[in-house]
Amino acid sequence: MPQEITAAAENQDEGPLEDSHLHLNIEELNKEFMLKSEELYDSLMNCHWQPLDTVHSDIPDETPK
Repeated sequence: MPQEITAAAENQDEGPLEDSHLHLNIEELNKEFMLKSEELYDSLMNCHWQPLDTVHSDIPDETPK
C-alpha cells in the first residue's frame, strides 16, 4: 500500500470528528434562521419590478407596501 493511503486510513481511526459535548438549541437556531430568511425574502420582494397591466399603464412612483 502506498504511504498516503495508509496515513489516511490511520487518521480515520483516531476518533469521531464531531464534539459529543456540544449542545445545540435547535429550536432557537431554527427561529433565528427563519427570521433571517424572512428578512431576505422581504428585501427581495420589495425591490423587484412591479408588473404592469398593459404597455400604456402608468409606472408607479413607489413600491406598494
